[in-house]
Amino acid sequence: MELNSYGQSPSTIYQQLAQKRTELANIDKKEIEKSEADNYDKTNPSNEKFDEQDYQRVLNKFKTLDNEVKIHEETHASSANTTAPIQYNYQMGPDGKLYANGGSVRFDTSIPEDEASANVKLEELKDASSAVDELSNADAQIARTANLNKLLLQRQGESYEN
Repeated sequence: MELNSYGQSPSTIYQQLAQKRTELANIDKKEIEKSEADNYDKTNPSNEKFDEQDYQRVLNKFKTLDNEVKIHEETHASSANTTAPIQYNYQMGPDGKLYANGGSVRFDTSIPEDEASANVKLEELKDASSAVDELSNADAQIARTANLNKLLLQRQGESYEN
């Protein structure tokens, strides 16, 4: 670029200066980006190992929870009559697959009119809801309700006998 050239107009010279400033700014931007990337690599030397270990740890948690939830709900379902299939809540794992993170079983809670059958059914509901190692709040509530209903049924039977 020749500034003393009489053949160039001032607007052309300003355009050339603006273009040179833009080129210099892009060079500066690239140098800053490279410097930041180098600094990041220095402070995080094992990025790939950490990411793979973290990925596997999270994936294993998803798989473990999925297995625990399915065993938990299947244990409930196998211990009493149900009115619907097991329903699971799913969450997408880091590998893009769906994993169960919760679930529910709908027990048949109808009470037979026969007192002996009602007692058997309430005991079955109580056992089915508390059959797992770790009771959820819903499990504990079903067990308490079945136990309370059984006590009420026994109390009614006693009052009819007197």
